[in-house]
Amino acid sequence: MKVARAVRLAGPVYYNGLRMLGIAAASRRLHAAGPILCYHNVVPPGYDGVGGAGIHMLRDVFERQMRWLVAHYTVLSLTEFVDRLERGASLRSTAVIAFDDGYNGVFEVAAPILRGLGIRATVFVVAGAGGRSKGFWWDQPSIVSATTPAQREAWLTELRGDDDAIVGAASPRGRSNLPHSHRPADWNTIRDWLGKGIEIGVHSSTHRCLPTLSDAELDHEVEDSRAAVHQAIGVWPEFFAYPYGYCDARVRARVRIAGYRAALTLEPGPVDAGADAWCLRRINVP
Repeated sequence: MKVARAVRLAGPVYYNGLRMLGIAAASRRLHAAGPILCYHNVVPPGYDGVGGAGIHMLRDVFERQMRWLVAHYTVLSLTEFVDRLERGASLRSTAVIAFDDGYNGVFEVAAPILRGLGIRATVFVVAGAGGRSKGFWWDQPSIVSATTPAQREAWLTELRGDDDAIVGAASPRGRSNLPHSHRPADWNTIRDWLGKGIEIGVHSSTHRCLPTLSDAELDHEVEDSRAAVHQAIGVWPEFFAYPYGYCDARVRARVRIAGYRAALTLEPGPVDAGADAWCLRRINVP
């Protein structure tokens, strides 16, 4: 399946995006569905416009959105949400917060806000990126300025979403230094937040595009990554998020066999009762 386009949240920082999707206060009382909201990073003032477009949200904007959310929804952990889904219980008026990629900004900026509001969230980390000094390819300034939808599609298919291959092909000067908030968090930082409202999921080993990989490569991205995260933090992750939102039947089957309880896409929309646990929708928040 192709990655869904980001759902653009126009207007005020309050959750107009939910209204655009037809699940605001009035309609959510009528439908047994709940949104899983996908964020990527939250950064301090002064970093607006740094990094990939739509990836890095300013702290004040994020805090206002979270305050709006807890005033209108019952915000569950992903574990509680999947528990309800498996029992066939109603998901009406519930929501989940998730983050992809495991940026420093999530743990250092977003997590204290979440804890202060009593919100539990899941952070999907790239197992092979923990603590590395280089940032992700999509945050490189030379790549951000050159990216078009067609070019991005080629990078994800022809270059299989491979970080080093894309930087080598698209950034002749190599990588630029990125702010600390825009780099992957190290394992000590991740461990420090366990039991403090943050649960950890897996976002593959290297963030390659899974449907393009061989079976052996897919095992490394899906199964070896889970073992690596367990070794680093002492917890077996229960949830997986598909890199770039790409998956197919072979990928979903491999995730299921690897022992995960559920897996998340970037297909937009709320999660309905009876949804496929290995193909859960998310609302991408730019």
